[in-house]
Amino acid sequence: MSGAEQREIDDRDVGIETFVERAEGYYAPTFERVQRGSLPRWHVNIWALLVPWAWAAARGVWLLFWLSLAIDVLALVCLMQVVKFSPLLAEAQLDAAANSTLVARYSTWVTNYGWAAAILFIGGRFWMGSSANRWYFSQYSRWRIDQAVPSGVDMKRLILGLVIVAIVAPLTTYRATQLRLDERACFNQMRAGEAVGQLMPSYGAADVTALLTSIDADIADMQTRFDALDAIDGRTEAQNAERSQLRRDVRDLSREREQVSDFQTISAVDRFDCAFIDDFPTLARLDPPADVTYRRVPNEDAIAQGDEDATKVIAQIKDPVEGRKVTVFTYSAESIDIGINKLRAQYAGFFDAMTNVLRQSLIRVEVAFMQTPWPVVAFLFLALSWAFAGKGTTVFVGASLGFLALFELWQIAMQTMALVVVSTAVCVFVGLPIGIWMAKNKYFRWITEPILDVMQTIPSLSYLVPAVAFFGISQPPAVLATVIFAMPPMIKLTALGILQVPESTKEAALAFGASERQLLRKVELPMSIPSIMAGLNQTIMLALSMATISAFIGAEGLGAIVTSALGDANAGKGLLAGIAIALVAMMIDRILKGIRNSFSRI
Repeated sequence: MSGAEQREIDDRDVGIETFVERAEGYYAPTFERVQRGSLPRWHVNIWALLVPWAWAAARGVWLLFWLSLAIDVLALVCLMQVVKFSPLLAEAQLDAAANSTLVARYSTWVTNYGWAAAILFIGGRFWMGSSANRWYFSQYSRWRIDQAVPSGVDMKRLILGLVIVAIVAPLTTYRATQLRLDERACFNQMRAGEAVGQLMPSYGAADVTALLTSIDADIADMQTRFDALDAIDGRTEAQNAERSQLRRDVRDLSREREQVSDFQTISAVDRFDCAFIDDFPTLARLDPPADVTYRRVPNEDAIAQGDEDATKVIAQIKDPVEGRKVTVFTYSAESIDIGINKLRAQYAGFFDAMTNVLRQSLIRVEVAFMQTPWPVVAFLFLALSWAFAGKGTTVFVGASLGFLALFELWQIAMQTMALVVVSTAVCVFVGLPIGIWMAKNKYFRWITEPILDVMQTIPSLSYLVPAVAFFGISQPPAVLATVIFAMPPMIKLTALGILQVPESTKEAALAFGASERQLLRKVELPMSIPSIMAGLNQTIMLALSMATISAFIGAEGLGAIVTSALGDANAGKGLLAGIAIALVAMMIDRILKGIRNSFSRI
């Protein structure tokens, strides 16, 4: 061995000693063998074999820590399944003839879970022990480049790892030993607790036992008075009324006593299960909002003064249900419903006018598509694809149009196209100015960007809910839902295109005397056209996808065939309509991409 090679090994050994801090006599030759590829697979790190998550946490090998913790917890969960189902198997085997299905099922589960636990624990430990040194050497290699990589043995890391294990493992293991909770068990616990909380102040009771004693005393007193009245022959009307009232009071008080008794019998285990291993516990129970319904009724005073169409909004308030408590979710949902109901009643004229505008626009566009002879429409599609997208796309467009014609979906596809055209036109009309404003005003951009991100994250079906709430079930709300869903790309890519215009270009235009309006109209917008066209493309694609879903609230077209086939389980019709939608989307995408590329070449 040359002197240079020996010095390199000595330098590396010093680096290993600094990196590992402890047990360098073990890790230095082990790392040398890992680097030379001579470390056998059966070589194991004892600490990583016995307590892999503790070793990995102390050494800072966090990926191995999480993998080892997951494998060990999964092995424990499988073992707990054996513990859970073994008594059930033994109970079913007492009458094996009557419980043959259960015996077979539990036997299979116990066997499978037992083998899974053994394989995960034994195989997982061997894998972790044999892989630990290789993972640690990989971390050492990164540490030599970046000193921020964890090194040595750190007690803080070890404590953090143990805390994570203490949080994850016991609760998960305990949950695996429990059968599924009754769906209403935790709800009944909560209701019983609310009842006790309301009764204790009224009785002045210090605890549940004292409360039960007071309730029993009241029930006994009422029952005595009831029996005394019941024994009277020829009772007066007042006595009959008092007797009926006592009967109702005894019944109500007995029901309350039953709730208190149920609360008293709730075990600590049941409380723990509902608090930690069932659904997230309800943190607040609120009095529901006022039950208010807003209605539009004729305004008699205004009608008397000559305004025959006058209406007014009245609020109808119902008394709340006594003792009713709701969750934060229910409270918020009911408040939103009340607010929407008020807006619908207060601004019915605005909503009606918007609905009428959208309906008339749809009718006219549908007439344009459906009344135009099919050769003309087909020729326009083929001419656009030939001019901007090339021969291959033209062949594809022709084949797609042939598919629509062959399967008699032409007119229905034109209805879908009309919905997409109207929705896209609204998106461009509204989205383009908003995108320009976003690019020009950074404060507006800070406000708008998170809103657009949320709009793109919300599931598409969720947009149907407010549309139906304000406009009912018909095609206009389908257009509005499509517009809201498809508009964000138009806004974002318009703003992005303007923001990407080089500053030098804008400075040159301003230096030649261009005003802000001229700069936008003659420089920024023309240079942003490729980005705007990309936004238009995305908007049309989203509008097509939403047009299909909007069939749930009355939109016509290919989407209506899909939803109808879904309801009737007609897979063939749904598949053909879905293929037609995909072909329409691909035709438009290819043509628009060709148009966008032609602008990019200018």
